[in-house]
Amino acid sequence: MSITRRAMLQGTLVSAATLATGTSSAMAMPPRALLVYDSRLPQSRALRSAHAGRVLDLAYEQVNLWRNLRNLRPDGRVVGLTSWSDYVQVRSLLEERRSRLRAETRFGRLFYWEMA
Repeated sequence: MSITRRAMLQGTLVSAATLATGTSSAMAMPPRALLVYDSRLPQSRALRSAHAGRVLDLAYEQVNLWRNLRNLRPDGRVVGLTSWSDYVQVRSLLEERRSRLRAETRFGRLFYWEMA
């Protein structure tokens, strides 16, 4: 995996916005929300560093065949910053648990989303 200048700049901007405002206005995470992130993506890692609650790393979910996410009993909101393909997979698994999409925003190649 190589980190491009563009990816590094985007990660830095997300980090700066998060540190300056607590969270960016578009990505204001509700308290006690479960954060679904991908540790392989710099922007997603930056959001993870600003989140103090429960987390679920998609890098490990693909290895264990989504077992943790399939067995998840979400309490309240689930938020994430993921790629489109991971977003579609997570959304379908959460919809099976009767969660519904509340917000969706595109940030470059990644998608920030909220379900409850």
